[in-house]
Amino acid sequence: MLRSPNIRLITIVHRYFLKTLNFALHGVHLGLIAFSLLGWMFCQTRLLNLIALGLILFSWYGLGPLLGKAHAWGYCLITDMQWKVRKKLGLNSRRGGYMKYLADNLFGGDFDESRIDKWSVAVILTCFLLSLASYLWLGSCLSPSVE
Repeated sequence: MLRSPNIRLITIVHRYFLKTLNFALHGVHLGLIAFSLLGWMFCQTRLLNLIALGLILFSWYGLGPLLGKAHAWGYCLITDMQWKVRKKLGLNSRRGGYMKYLADNLFGGDFDESRIDKWSVAVILTCFLLSLASYLWLGSCLSPSVE
């Protein structure tokens, strides 16, 4: 059965949209990782960094159980969306987390997922504590200064 040119065009546009969305989700992931690691250092971003880290921790520890996900711990809404997009593109969408995917693809290995998860938790908790401490003790540039 031959497809009409309009259906082919729709299929091409849909595939292009999915590829663009996959690329954008990589950007969101990498930007959020960088902001999580560095955002506490700058007074203008301390409060936003603290909020972002709190949302990440809520997603990891609260959102999965609330949504009834089988692997409730470590659930990430962004990763879930990206894996669905990658599946529609026919790409390898592992059930593991984004950090394992990133490590495997950057360094060309098959890293132990539990070890990567432990490091991820240690780093995010450290960043959260640094963000909280820097916000509480050093403050934010957003608050008006008293002269």
